[in-house]
Amino acid sequence: MIVDLNLKGNLVIVVGGGEEGLRKVNSLLTQDCKILVVSDKVNRKLSSFIKRKKIRYKKIKLKDADFLSKYKPLLVMAATDDKRLNRKIVQKAKKMRCYAYAADDPEVSDFAHPSVINIQDTVQVAISTGGKSPAMARKLKLQAEKVFKKIIKKEDIYQIRLQEIARKWAKKKIPTVLERKKFLYKIMNDKQVQRFIKAGDLKKAQKRAMSMLGDTK
Repeated sequence: MIVDLNLKGNLVIVVGGGEEGLRKVNSLLTQDCKILVVSDKVNRKLSSFIKRKKIRYKKIKLKDADFLSKYKPLLVMAATDDKRLNRKIVQKAKKMRCYAYAADDPEVSDFAHPSVINIQDTVQVAISTGGKSPAMARKLKLQAEKVFKKIIKKEDIYQIRLQEIARKWAKKKIPTVLERKKFLYKIMNDKQVQRFIKAGDLKKAQKRAMSMLGDTK
């Protein structure tokens, strides 16, 4: 079962500043969470993220997992090249009641980390082998990515963004979930909205959706 964990506003700690740590950071950048990388050194790309204040960095010579006690993360991802240290980090995180993941040890992790196809920071498609073969998951991701980027069009991305805004409006005016659902499908199937979206005019599509909400009784 693949679950999209809501990390918004929460702290996620990535332990390790190498290529594996970078992969984990890249998977988190679109999640609107606070990212802290803990390591004695980081690679060039992570250093760039730190300078641009996309992530925070704590330089520590890692020997054990005691440093975690200073923080209150929702998720801890162990991505060092030391399997024993990764295991200690996972064990400590679980004692702290955090979600825990070790890049090299799926059996002790709370979840398997899928390979994710990210389309314009709006649609994510996950491919997972359940930890059986991360290498194959990455290979299949590269194969599938070409297909999904052809299937999911610009209009789909605009419609998703419009639906996000419309849902917020609808919650203020439409009392029941069923009625809100009907309203959102009405927007999706509206010919004027579709025409504006096809033209790339999201503002006019929003105005049209707003007027439709005004007509809702």
